[in-house]
Amino acid sequence: MLTACMLPLRMLGLLMLMLSLCDADSICPTELNPLTLDVPRVIEKYGESVEVNCTSTEADHNGMYWRIGNNDSRFIFGESLISQSVSLSEWNVTAECRIILNETHECSKELEITIYLNRAVEGTLFELQCNITDVAPVQNLVVRWFKDNQTIRTDNFTNTTTTPVSESSTLAVNISRAEHGAEFRCEAQLDFGSHGPQLPVDSEIYIVSMNYAPEFKNTSEDFFVHEGDDVTLNCDAEGRPQPTFHWKHDGKKLSDTNNLNITRVNTSGTYNCSAINSLGSITKEIHVHVTMNIPAAPAVITTPAVITTPAVITTPEPYTPRGCPLVLTPAKIVVRFGDPVSINCSTSVAVPIKMGWEVTSGDIRDNGTSVTWSLEKVEDWSIKSACFITYGDNGIDRQCYVELDITLYKTPDIVSVSALDSGPVMVGTEIQLKCDIINVTPVQTLTVRWYRGTDILRTDVLDENRRIPVNMSSIFNFTAERDYNGAEFKCEAELQLETNRPDLGHNLTSSPYTAVVHFAPEMNEGTYSKEVNLDGHVTLNCSAEGNPLPDLHWNYTTAENVRETTRGHQKSLTITGATCTNAGFYICVATNKVGEVTSTVTLKMKGQISVFPWWLLIGLIVIFIVIVIVIVVFIVLKHYKKLGRYSFDLDRANDGSDIPMAPQSNGTEDTV
Repeated sequence: MLTACMLPLRMLGLLMLMLSLCDADSICPTELNPLTLDVPRVIEKYGESVEVNCTSTEADHNGMYWRIGNNDSRFIFGESLISQSVSLSEWNVTAECRIILNETHECSKELEITIYLNRAVEGTLFELQCNITDVAPVQNLVVRWFKDNQTIRTDNFTNTTTTPVSESSTLAVNISRAEHGAEFRCEAQLDFGSHGPQLPVDSEIYIVSMNYAPEFKNTSEDFFVHEGDDVTLNCDAEGRPQPTFHWKHDGKKLSDTNNLNITRVNTSGTYNCSAINSLGSITKEIHVHVTMNIPAAPAVITTPAVITTPAVITTPEPYTPRGCPLVLTPAKIVVRFGDPVSINCSTSVAVPIKMGWEVTSGDIRDNGTSVTWSLEKVEDWSIKSACFITYGDNGIDRQCYVELDITLYKTPDIVSVSALDSGPVMVGTEIQLKCDIINVTPVQTLTVRWYRGTDILRTDVLDENRRIPVNMSSIFNFTAERDYNGAEFKCEAELQLETNRPDLGHNLTSSPYTAVVHFAPEMNEGTYSKEVNLDGHVTLNCSAEGNPLPDLHWNYTTAENVRETTRGHQKSLTITGATCTNAGFYICVATNKVGEVTSTVTLKMKGQISVFPWWLLIGLIVIFIVIVIVIVVFIVLKHYKKLGRYSFDLDRANDGSDIPMAPQSNGTEDTV
């Protein structure tokens, strides 16, 4: 939803911007939709009403009707045409024609509506708000603002939520009468890059319309003409609606056109011109002075390249003939467009024959040896003015003039920063930002400064000879770093001028552009060791920084006394009643779409130099000794078996007889 509001008068305008379409067409195959609107899109001012016809190529249907907002009109049966008057007294009004084809298919055709204000106040701050509802993922949302098809700002969003949310983008602009009919537009799109799906762009338009009473560039003019010459007086006035004109001289009506032609002027006189429209009227006086022809100061006409604007009259350096007894105070002046100006021209000649100003507008006050030219509003980019004098020099009438060096300036309407490649960037890639400066002059005095936070990164001095308002831009390239994520970049445009209004600022700063830099996870804890007493409690923490925010998980040998918890962006393991079996390695893994990183925690039982149990080592040694003994006994027995075994006969040994020796084997006696 796009909202337009004028501050402080609270003139609000809502225009709809939908990122998801949920209407009857979802159950209406495109090839079956029989509806057409004879005016598919209307652009009207607020408060008007429009008549729209809806025609169906299918006469056999179960009813046609209009839905205006949340209200349905009465059903029409057996007809193929249905008309509806739509009131534009609500900014968010919607209208669609609907038809029920059968029990399973209903089709609709929505009327595109653009509402604009028919009157606004010049110079008042407008805020245009683009509201985007129910969009996800919002970090891929890009909102672009356009003025007459020229991009003036691009907004990205840093919200990392994955569920649908509502976001808004606000553009503040100063509306002037020169922008009557200007078209402001916001476009919203989910941008998944070149490899993602290419989704449609939704946009809405706000058209500026401004009415105002007639205004003259000045309320008094002086024309100096030679006796007998012709002169054309101009009564051009700005106003909307276009004003009508009436000329009078000495109380007599002369003409109803904006120009008055006078032939063979012989006497001086005052002519009154009135401009009238429905919002008011204004009158100015034009004084015609009969005098000698004043030589016109030379002018150089140059046409700027690229910009398709009228020719620019570049005023030359002030020209003063040698010995001309005139002094301008000040001799050089810088004036903001639309501000007043006053210049005094004085002479050292005691009694000048004639003295005055060669100007196209303004008031002239003659004080004998000085004349003052003043203008309430300077609104002519090609303005020229020269002070002239006619004086006697040894019986000869001499004439000379001095041209005023005047520079008009205008501060920018809008200064904005946008990324040429929208969306997040990876660490190490190049970011290209563009600073657009809208409607500024003179360009040759324009300085552009780039900031990150409060630090000045670069200063550009634009060296182009432009003396009318133009649009300029400055490009800033830099390599994305991890610390740039969330950093705010902005540009400031400043006119380096020495003006007669030091109280007025000549600089304008853009709204900040927030960089979104994606980088791989980085562990906050790193790899470390920790000890715990037997039957004690211990907590192992794991957290990581990264964009997008990384997912965390632990790899470890599960046990009944190990519990895993999550608090914010930290994942912890809590071990209660620690036993020797809990000793070992615990690995935390952090992952996002850019990369993966791990951190290892080594848990030891306090008082042990190794997590390997001593009792297990001793047991292994004992088992090893037993195995060795068994092997030795086996070898010895096998050896004895090969040699044979003998026994003594004790009975015979006792009676003193010889001791017989016989081999013994399995109870069987062999005689030797």
